[in-house]
Amino acid sequence: MSFVPEDGHDHAHGHGTGIKWLDIMVGLSAMFISVVSLVVSIQHGRTMEEMVDQNERMVTANTLPLLQLFGSDYDDSPNAPRYSYNLKNTGVGPAVIDWFDVRYKHVSYADPGKFLHACCMPPGSTAHVPDGIFYSNVSGTVLPARETTKLLVVTDKAPADFMSRLAQAKTDIDIRACYCSVMEQCWLTDFGRVRPSHVASCPVPKDVNPW
Repeated sequence: MSFVPEDGHDHAHGHGTGIKWLDIMVGLSAMFISVVSLVVSIQHGRTMEEMVDQNERMVTANTLPLLQLFGSDYDDSPNAPRYSYNLKNTGVGPAVIDWFDVRYKHVSYADPGKFLHACCMPPGSTAHVPDGIFYSNVSGTVLPARETTKLLVVTDKAPADFMSRLAQAKTDIDIRACYCSVMEQCWLTDFGRVRPSHVASCPVPKDVNPW
């Protein structure tokens, strides 16, 4: 059995109101709302991107390390250090020191004894660290912000002419380092007046024997 609607009783309706100007206004309003929503969505996305970028820059700025070298003189009282050569992180974040290079006459030294023998000991002395002299190796270590490590400490038990020999050798000593922040931003420095150079990473060069 089939049902066929009687003539004049078809109840299908369109989506219009039947009033032409009103239908146009409704259509334009819907289009306007859609455009506004799209613009707001795009602007919101840009705002979020800017906020993320600003947060990243803030985190980066709050984790920047900066390595500096300086010497310290002490008094000559018994058993007191006479001199120390120091490495300090003056930045606001930890410094991950991938390698630290100490050179004398263009030769890289990982062994402090051999370095001191080459630069500052009289001919015929053995290649070992003299009594009264202490050192620290820093390659592969992390130096916290505002912290200092003593690379070389000279006490009154060191050879009498060691400091004068070290002073004479300074012009032939070159020091470089490559270090990174905890955000994996890296820098190469020769501790000169020029700012450290930003680098992608800190692989150890073939001619470097990390101190």
